[in-house]
This record gives sequence, structure tokens and C-alpha cells, in this order.
Amino acid sequence: MRYKILNLKENQPTVELALAILEIEVEMARREGYYAMKVIHGYGSHGVGGAIKKALNFWLMSAKKRGFIRDYVKGEHWLASQTAEKIKKQCPEVIGDPELYFSNSGITIIQL
Repeated sequence: MRYKILNLKENQPTVELALAILEIEVEMARREGYYAMKVIHGYGSHGVGGAIKKALNFWLMSAKKRGFIRDYVKGEHWLASQTAEKIKKQCPEVIGDPELYFSNSGITIIQL
């Protein structure tokens, strides 16, 4: 399997801890040969974006710029994303993930 799932909502970590966990998990997934990672981060209690989701967006932009990750797709953009199509071709396991087909703003898919 080339698709890893990371639940950052579990145990309700602080933003700093969630980002530290993410960095470690992405590095481990890359070393272990995973192609994509689903990050469950939640979307905030009012649907406008929680603290982890907001911090994750900045982290993702930075990680992509420095070459730490290839790309990423926010769950709400999965159905209309060219990156999503690339991920599906290289990692068909994502096709069976029902959370990706409901514009789920509480998840992000990272192309490692």
C-alpha cells in the first residue's frame, strides 16, 4: 500500500505538536516509500477552519516550496484537481477512500 493516513485531530494536540507530528510522519512516509498521505485535520467547529487546518495550509505551502513534499490537495478541491488525478494514477488506493468524494474540508491529501 502506498497510501498512508494520519489523524491529527486524534487526542486534540496543540497546533505546534500537530505540525511536529506531521513533519515526522511525512519524513517517515517518504522513507518507507509511500506516495500519498491523507491528513485528517478537521475543519473547525463552525466550518470556517480550525487552528490546525490554518497552520497546516502555511506548512504545506512552505514544504512544497522547499521540496519536502511534491504537492497537496485540500479535500474540498479533490474532485476538480489535476494533482488529484496524478495521485490517483500513481496511487490507486485513494480511489477507494470515500472521504475524498464529498468535498471534505477536514482532510488534505499530500503527494509525497
